[in-house]
Amino acid sequence: MIKLLIKLSALLPGLGIGVVVGLASGLLGIGGGILMVPALVYYWHHDMQTAVGTSLAVMIPSTIAGTLRHANYGNVNWHTAVLLGVGAMLGTYFLGAPLAEYIPSDMLKKIFGVVMCLFGLQMVGGFDWIGKLWR
Repeated sequence: MIKLLIKLSALLPGLGIGVVVGLASGLLGIGGGILMVPALVYYWHHDMQTAVGTSLAVMIPSTIAGTLRHANYGNVNWHTAVLLGVGAMLGTYFLGAPLAEYIPSDMLKKIFGVVMCLFGLQMVGGFDWIGKLWR
């Protein structure tokens, strides 16, 4: 019985992180890259290539569940989703995944951090001044 409890308790951090990522994914459309990759790198100590690949695999069931739920609410533009999905598949398969194999893990971490910071600044209006320059 104690061995079973120990095995179950070892699963709890993964399930907990999965629930948090699922919450963020369903609520904000984020999760795989922004939350799961850092968790895989820092909690499970995976290199960046493994973290990225595992994160993509984790997001398959989450994406299906979230898409179905949002589709029930009428929140999915299928034309845009298909167009972007095909482009994303091509970019991931032919460009992103092969490039990730050639870039050292430490460099990928730095690129990841810079991209997250830039997108975070964009989301809170940090680059609104650029748009005003063009008006």
